[in-house]
Amino acid sequence: MKKIAIITPFLANGGLEKVAIVGAEELSKYFDVTLIVMDSFHIDYPYHGNTIDLKVSLMNRNIFKRLYNMLSSTIKLRKLKKQYNFDMVISHGELANLPNVFSGGKKLILTVHENRFAALKDMQGKFVNKIIKYIYSTKSVFKIVTVSKGIRESFIANLGIDKKSIITIYNPYNIDEIKKLSEEDIGEFNMLFNHQVLTITGRLTMQKGQWYLLRIFKVLLKNNSNLKLVILGDGEMKEQLIQLSKNLGLKTYINEKENIFDTSFDVYFMGFQKNPFKFVKASKIFIMTSLWEGFGNTIVEAMACGTPVISTNCKSGPGEIIYPKLKVKEVHKPLYKGFGVLMPIFKSEFVDKNRVLDENEHLWVNTLKNLLKDDEKLLYYQTVGAKRAKDFQLENIMKEWINLIESSFKHIEVEEKC
Repeated sequence: MKKIAIITPFLANGGLEKVAIVGAEELSKYFDVTLIVMDSFHIDYPYHGNTIDLKVSLMNRNIFKRLYNMLSSTIKLRKLKKQYNFDMVISHGELANLPNVFSGGKKLILTVHENRFAALKDMQGKFVNKIIKYIYSTKSVFKIVTVSKGIRESFIANLGIDKKSIITIYNPYNIDEIKKLSEEDIGEFNMLFNHQVLTITGRLTMQKGQWYLLRIFKVLLKNNSNLKLVILGDGEMKEQLIQLSKNLGLKTYINEKENIFDTSFDVYFMGFQKNPFKFVKASKIFIMTSLWEGFGNTIVEAMACGTPVISTNCKSGPGEIIYPKLKVKEVHKPLYKGFGVLMPIFKSEFVDKNRVLDENEHLWVNTLKNLLKDDEKLLYYQTVGAKRAKDFQLENIMKEWINLIESSFKHIEVEEKC
């Protein structure tokens, strides 16, 4: 049985890590899989197979500390590769991809989860892009896998990477499991969902743009006192977003603190939830306000829950899920003929309570206001969204991974004979 190592930065945090672990679990049915974790500071997604913890702390953002950690992880990976003689090493995300390449080997697959060309536009970003181009083009890299076509197109356009060496495989989802989890009882929070609830999930970070939703929600609430906003997730912007919510005059519930729950609050910061699907399922509309995405895992998950979705049209990800036949790159008005509603993207800047809503924010206000009154349209998006989610079913996506791995072994065998 072929030996495969899968490298993930963490066993917690977000979609990247979850995808890596789900992939490891499925591939272990066909190969001898070892999961290598660079930093297991916290575990949200446990893995029960063979696991090696590099114990390299990645949470410190100091540039010198990061360089030291990169060197440390590279040395440890090089030793592991020699010790276990893996037939292939698959890494997820740049924190894992870079040491994977630096540590050597001839059978490397790098999985790219983020559209860095939408996220990094400063001098540091341009410098990093040059390094990335050099590293991702080395002979040791057999294939680059992007989780969306938008990322693939960006890598080809910005880095000049050979089209043959980079492919797209979408993220896999256990749709049946998501549906099952979505049916779990919400417990004490059941009363909340007697109201019209808008829900957003994801890390509380610059990428996700949740402050725009708070500003939009403030206006919606003026004409709809039955409306509630639920924010699921944690992150470095949590306190800033909570403060903005309060500054906007919104009565704010914080689940981690000693708030006594009742339905008199406007905004509910629920923190990280092991099972977010039961909250999403009970919601009227699921919202994504991201400024950039690699794919947009929470969109597929919301569709699997049978919840209507409205999302920004990031440079990669949401458009491919919601409106796969979309031919234009930018959206300037709501698009209703997809598997959800696709909206213009926001500006990549934090906006506080003092600035008046711009034209795009007002467009979001009017679109959400109309959707909340249109039960027929919401029912339509529930139905077509659930159908679309099945396109990303775990078994179908993993077949693509197995085909890639097996074809790579055949390619390597041919090269060795030559």
